[in-house]
Amino acid sequence: MLYKAIIHLIILTAPTFCYSDPKVFILGDSITHGFGLPEEEGLVNQLSNWFSNNGTAVSFINGGVSGDTTAGGLERLSWSLTEDISAVIVALGSNDVLRGFPPEITKENLSAMIDIAQGNKVPVLLIGTYAPGNYGEEYKSIFDAIFTDLAEEKNIAYIDSYLKPLLDEVSKGKDVMHLLQADGLHPNPNGVRVVVEYISPQLLKFLQETNIIE
Repeated sequence: MLYKAIIHLIILTAPTFCYSDPKVFILGDSITHGFGLPEEEGLVNQLSNWFSNNGTAVSFINGGVSGDTTAGGLERLSWSLTEDISAVIVALGSNDVLRGFPPEITKENLSAMIDIAQGNKVPVLLIGTYAPGNYGEEYKSIFDAIFTDLAEEKNIAYIDSYLKPLLDEVSKGKDVMHLLQADGLHPNPNGVRVVVEYISPQLLKFLQETNIIE
């Protein structure tokens, strides 16, 4: 009886350990949100499946808001960055271009977001975007450089664009409409799959190098 009582006392007084998967918050716009797609076919869910299928447990949190700009992302990052977040992916800028934001404003907003995350000792990965040529070559050149410049200045990880594999195909003269929704802008489920296959190995490397996963 005394033995059982001691064991019971040890169980009651032992510290409780709670293990959970690292949480990665993706701050983005419509592509992150999964515009026009069933939830299971969206980017965050397909990304989670890729990691799971490769034997890595990561919880990706969908922080995508369709139509969001870098200004909107900056406004909501602080309250979204809860203590259980292990890393942040910032994937904003496309809607700044669509609204004709001056590149310096976009860079200022992105820089502030990175500072917030780093101030909370949360690793950041920046995903870039490309401006179309309709604002002129000077605008495009300045805007496109925002992301690589910030990655170097802030010493953070960087992926050039969600849509890089699709744009590469276009540059080769190939038709990618079969990977896009009817609006010709947002990837369909197959397009998302191409995006995920492109970015996932880079995300895995980022999470390993920041010791978030082994």
